[in-house]
Amino acid sequence: EDGWLKTGDVGVWVGGTHVKIVDRIKHIIITSGGKNISPSEIENSLKTSPYVKEAMVIGDGRRYITALIGIELDTVGDWATRRGIPYTTYHDLTGKPEVIELIQGVVNETNEKFSRVEQIKTFRMIPKELDHEDGELTATQKLKRESMEAKFGDLVETMY
Repeated sequence: EDGWLKTGDVGVWVGGTHVKIVDRIKHIIITSGGKNISPSEIENSLKTSPYVKEAMVIGDGRRYITALIGIELDTVGDWATRRGIPYTTYHDLTGKPEVIELIQGVVNETNEKFSRVEQIKTFRMIPKELDHEDGELTATQKLKRESMEAKFGDLVETMY
């Protein structure tokens, strides 16, 4: 239509000559205040940290942005061991106050890159390693948003 190929992607012009794909239209968050937010940009910023393996930004129809964050077990485990923080499992490690503080630092750094409306107000740690077999990830290891919201809905509601 009108000479454009409709892919379902959201893009921005770069230098007037190239289109940079920003997100999928179906993933765009529209807050209760009517602001459109691309979650993938925020999620990718979080995942630049060696401590963060997965991140899912939430906020569609809500007053503010929150996130579910999964840690990189080996990296965070090594970090904890070097600091004498004992842990036994992934779940145990994600509940440690020191680890939550570590991830809060990552969130704070990410928030500095975005406008106020795009900033993560609070987050929760994903209490388990995500798995394709459990329906949380696609075969290509991408988050299944609907499955995540269903599985961790109670955790999400604690942020609102």
